Amino acid sequence: MSPGSRSLVAPLALLLLLALGVGAERVQHRSAAAAAGGRSVGEISASERAATFTFDPATADIDRTAFLTAVAHASPAAQALIARVDGLVDVRVVVTDAGTVGTTESRGDRYDVDVNLGLVARRYGQRGIDRTVLHELGHVVDFALVPQALDDELDARIPRGFGCEQQSSGACASQRERFAESFAKWATGDIGVDLYLGYKVPPPDDLAAWGAPLARLVG
Repeated sequence: MSPGSRSLVAPLALLLLLALGVGAERVQHRSAAAAAGGRSVGEISASERAATFTFDPATADIDRTAFLTAVAHASPAAQALIARVDGLVDVRVVVTDAGTVGTTESRGDRYDVDVNLGLVARRYGQRGIDRTVLHELGHVVDFALVPQALDDELDARIPRGFGCEQQSSGACASQRERFAESFAKWATGDIGVDLYLGYKVPPPDDLAAWGAPLARLVG
């Protein structure tokens, strides 16, 4: 958009564009996860529920603290869901592929979560770390706890978005990425204005109402 055309954009429309993360610095997450080890949705043992994140031994204390701070910034309902699955998660703080800030992959009965906290922190500080960590943990919550019928219900309540960059963002974002994006927004109440991370997925009209079925999963 040229500088001379900016005045043609209504303030509300401009706010929406910012919330969707339109910008050249956009970086994405990548998920190749599935239900780990072929376990059924919700199949988590008592010992797994009692456990917590396993960090790579090479993780610096500052990175571990930043990751856990992101979880602490989530709402109580989101934290309760994460607490159900954190014992399944192995965390590494790494330099990711260009254009990617995080990945989530299944490995046996566990999930590998890799995050590039250095890149995110330089661009967006703790706020960006919160979005990145909660997006990746949203994938784990999705695969481990959310039945497909509920996935479909929640996806129907997320606006489709605009554009189709690289067949992976906006209207082309996958259901899994749409869930993770919305989970992160619901967990913090932050719809992402000026935060160019993710897949250009618009927030649900009512984040609290969207996430209410998820909150019920933990009773």
